[in-house]
Amino acid sequence: MSFRRLCVGALSAALALSAPVASARAQDGGMWQVNVAGVPLSCVDHYGTPVRIYVTNGLNNVGIAARTQQGQPIVVLNPDVFARFSPTVQVWWFAHECGHHALGPYNSETNADCWGVKVMRQQGLLHSYWQLDQFARELASLPGSPVGHLPGPARARNIANCALT
Repeated sequence: MSFRRLCVGALSAALALSAPVASARAQDGGMWQVNVAGVPLSCVDHYGTPVRIYVTNGLNNVGIAARTQQGQPIVVLNPDVFARFSPTVQVWWFAHECGHHALGPYNSETNADCWGVKVMRQQGLLHSYWQLDQFARELASLPGSPVGHLPGPARARNIANCALT
């Protein structure tokens, strides 16, 4: 799947989550597109199904990819946690969560990490070694997790390697 189907529009000025995104809440029924760090983004899953996006402060994580009880793919984002990261990492978090759906049977935390950075690079959203280095340094401080997230330094190396392949 190409990132062109994930990312709609061109890169604009680097901003935190825009007002329309920050004001939306999960109970509003979700959105098909959000503006993350000045970039309008949308997502489709492995089967071509549009992914509904919810934004809520009630999530104790940066984001999750899940399915509703009816089997519809969703991404839930927490703008308060997003705000702790640089604009580049904010876009990557969205791409990572979308990657969980886009990868279908190949879904894993490591594959979603890789998918997210590859599509950012393909779209020109990650365009220099300096930017990749800053991005990797920011991720190096993240902890690992029991659900498959590599510890920060290993995760940063893996993502940097993916961006270069």
